[in-house]
This record gives sequence, structure tokens and C-alpha cells, in this order.
Amino acid sequence: MSIEVVPPTRLSADTLPMWTSVLAVVAHPDDESFGLGAILDGFVVAGARVEVRCLTHGEASTLHGAPGELASVRGSELTAAATALGVAHTTLHDHPDGALSELCRTRLATEVVTAAESSGAEGLLVFDTAGVTGHRDHVAATAAALLAAETLNLPVLGWTLPETVAAQLNQEYGAAFIGHRDEDIDLRLTVDRTRQMVACHAHASQSPPGSVLWRRLELLTNTESLRWLRPAGGAAGHPATLARLAAKVEASEGRPMRVEHRGGDQFDISVRGHIITVDQPVKDGGDDTAPTPTELFVASLASCVAFYARRYLARHSLPTEGLAVEATFEMGSRPARVAGITLRVILPDGVPAERRDPLLAVATHCTVHNTLGTTPDVSITLSDAPTG
Repeated sequence: MSIEVVPPTRLSADTLPMWTSVLAVVAHPDDESFGLGAILDGFVVAGARVEVRCLTHGEASTLHGAPGELASVRGSELTAAATALGVAHTTLHDHPDGALSELCRTRLATEVVTAAESSGAEGLLVFDTAGVTGHRDHVAATAAALLAAETLNLPVLGWTLPETVAAQLNQEYGAAFIGHRDEDIDLRLTVDRTRQMVACHAHASQSPPGSVLWRRLELLTNTESLRWLRPAGGAAGHPATLARLAAKVEASEGRPMRVEHRGGDQFDISVRGHIITVDQPVKDGGDDTAPTPTELFVASLASCVAFYARRYLARHSLPTEGLAVEATFEMGSRPARVAGITLRVILPDGVPAERRDPLLAVATHCTVHNTLGTTPDVSITLSDAPTG
């Protein structure tokens, strides 16, 4: 397995990333306009090709019409709004409105992966992880996009609200908006809402005068807020992102990872909201849809070595582009185990000879390697599944 460290993109606080192709993933028609409209317009004006993936027809809305009629109406509204925003292509799925969280996240993510690959997307734009409005469909759409981004190693920007705006809306409308403090917001953009307003008016079935949607735009004035949900190059990025991720790790200490059976020999491993899938090769009875647990074990060592090596190089202002670690392993029996692992650290060009031995010393003292050298106590118990 080879792992390459990609330098993170550095952005100023008022600049969109220079993506040439953007995929927006939303739950309902009008999310792309009232939520992401000004940002999508900003990408289009900057020359990016923008596509929108909408996962439902929004037929469960209580504002106007029966579900079947409303699904058709809202589909037409989405088409008109996308045209106003300069969106190059829009795909509208038939997933059930109000029930996205009940669908298989891997299935939804696979659809996003296909869309991102076909569009050549360099980044994804979504609602914030908490859904902004409190709607569970928004949360599910973003979770699927994040899983797809992890698969493709793409950065993800999440649209959010300042905490003060969310609080004002909740007070006025009894709503459940979720905002963020200033220190948790990575990008603040000054936007032109001209085309966004045209797009919003296209959603006539959902935007009566005086609604919370219009009030939100009024409170935001000409500013939009974004968070790096998955920064370019991994966890590195804006300082606020680094601080937030560190706090998230600290808050999750002691929270168990969870492994759930998904069929056959496939299992999903949940780690702080991230999903990793494992399977077995076809020759061993699996479907070969993912690495095996043993391969992930070896990969964890290789990636830990790569992490320590990159940190060493960066600390000494040495090049990191091209850094990789290749790993091979041998199996033993009685008991079944990994009997031997060989790692090869491939250095970037420009690392002087006098830095190589110190780098190797640092890499061989990574956390995973230290753990293998000092066998941890492992306790395995049985527990009944919760009922009710």
C-alpha cells in the first residue's frame, strides 16, 4: 500500500477555493438556492463548472399540493432555479423525502461518487454536518457526501450560519437552526445575491412572503459562512479547522468504535462519524468490495509511519510532496496472525543525506509501531444487543 501526502490548500478568509469543477449535494429542491445559491453563483462567476445532485423531490413538504403533484412541481422549480444560477447539470433522485436517514449511507455515497467522478469534481459543497436547519435529510445528505469524499479523497465545504443568526431565527420562528461561533467558521464570503434571488423566486411553492427562508437571507445580508468539513490534503487546513478537529478528538475519547454487519463478510466500522468498510477476497468467500481487517491493520502501521515522517520533514522545512510508504506482510499460523511486516519509506526529492537516519528514527517510533513493540492488554467480552 502506498500513501502520498498532498500539501493542503491555503486560503484567505474571503476566497473560494479555485476548483474548476464543483459538485453540490443537497437533500431537497430549494436547498441549492436558499442555502447554497450565492456560493454556487460565486463558483460559476469564478469560472467553475457546477453540478447539483438533489437526493429527493421534496414531496413531503406541507406547504402546497399532494405529494405526487408537488414532486413534479418542485422538480420543475429546481430546473428553473439551476438555470438562473448558471448550474451546468442537475440530477434529481427519487429517494423518499423525510427518510434519507433511513437509507443505506453507502448506497447514497456510491451515487455521489459516481456523480463526482463523471463531473470531474475537485470539491464538494454541502450543508454543514448538523444540517443547518435541523432537518434530518440535510444531515443524511451531507454524511453521504462526506463518505464519498473520503473514498475519492476530495475536499468538502459545508455551508453554515453564524450562531447569532441561527439564534435570531429560532427566536422569531420557533425553528431549530444550528449555527456556529465565529472561531468555528473557516471562510466568510462577501456575496452578490442577484442571481440567488432569481433562483429563490423560482421556488414559488416553498417561498411565500414572510417565510423563514427570506428572513434568513435578510439577516445574512451580503455574507455567507463556510466550514471545511474535509479540508484539502486531509486534516490540515485553516487554523480554525485544526482546532475544531482537535476538540472533536478530545471530546470523543472513550467513545467506542462500532463495527456493524452489512451482509456477507462485509462490515462497516464507525470511527467518530467516519465509515470504513472491510470485506474478504472472493477466494475466501467474500465479495472483495473493501480491504480485509488484516490489511487495515498493516495499513494503520504504514500510514502512522507516513504521518510521523511527514511531520519530521515539515518541521525541518523539507519537501513532503512524493512521500510514500509501501508495505508488505506475511501471515503466520497457530495462531493465525501477521508474522512479518516490511515497510519502505519513499522519500521526496531534496531530502539531504544527513536527515535520513534521524527521519527513520522518528518514523520507527510512531504510535502504532510502539504499540506493536509493547503488546497492549486486550479484553474481549460478550454483550446482548439492546432491545426496544
